[in-house]
Amino acid sequence: MTVPVFVVFLLFSIEPARQATYLSFLIIGGIFVPIGIKTILGVRKGTYTNLDVSDQGQRQEWFIATSVLLLIVTAIIWLTNQGWTLRLALSCALMLLLVAQAVNIRVKASMHLAFHTFLGFLILYFNWYAGLCFLLFAPLLAWSRLHLKRHVNKEIVVGIALGVVFGMVFWLLS
Repeated sequence: MTVPVFVVFLLFSIEPARQATYLSFLIIGGIFVPIGIKTILGVRKGTYTNLDVSDQGQRQEWFIATSVLLLIVTAIIWLTNQGWTLRLALSCALMLLLVAQAVNIRVKASMHLAFHTFLGFLILYFNWYAGLCFLLFAPLLAWSRLHLKRHVNKEIVVGIALGVVFGMVFWLLS
C-alpha cells in the first residue's frame, strides 16, 4: 500500500490538483486496482497460494500481467508528455519489474524490499529526511519477510539490490 499512497502524495505535491487527480486515477486505477483484484481472485481460485504471490512459479504469470499494465500506463504518461520526473520514475519501476521477472527464474527476489528501497530513493529525491526515515523501515520489512517465511536471506538481498540499482538509475537520470 505504500506505493499507491506515495504516488498520490507525490502527484498532489508536484502537480496542479486537476492534473494530480487525473494521474492518480490513471496510475492507481490502471495498475494497482486491477492487480489487486487479480491477486485476490487468484488466491480465491487457488491460482496463487497467498496474497504475496510467494510461490516462485506462480509469480511469472503475475509478473506478466503487472508488467503489461505498468507498460500501458507508462506509455500513456510518455505519450501525453507528462513531467520528466514522473516519466522517469515509471520507466525505472517498469525496468525494475522486468529485471525482477528475469531474476525470478533463478532467485525469488523480495518485491516488497525491491519496491520499498526504490521508493525510498524517490522520496530521498524530494526530501532527504523523509527518505531516510522511510528507508529505516527496510530492516523491519526484511525481518517480516523472513519471519513469515516468504523469503530467505539471499532473496532479501537481491530485492534490496534491485531497488538500489533502479533507485540510483533514477537519481542519475533525474
